[in-house]
Amino acid sequence: MTEKEKGIIEKLTHPLYTVEFLEEWINRNDSVFVNAPAALQACEAKGFYAAVKLMAKTESK
Repeated sequence: MTEKEKGIIEKLTHPLYTVEFLEEWINRNDSVFVNAPAALQACEAKGFYAAVKLMAKTESK
């Protein structure tokens, strides 16, 4: 995660999706058949992070 992305996350001040939370969850690959709650949480974190990456890309133009 870049410093720019971390800055965007901090500016958004989401109560759950903090830099620390996303760093922990975006690299997880839990199986929905083995641990469904963790797999869903990781999926949501990856979606939020994907949006942050697009925001960072858009800001640099």
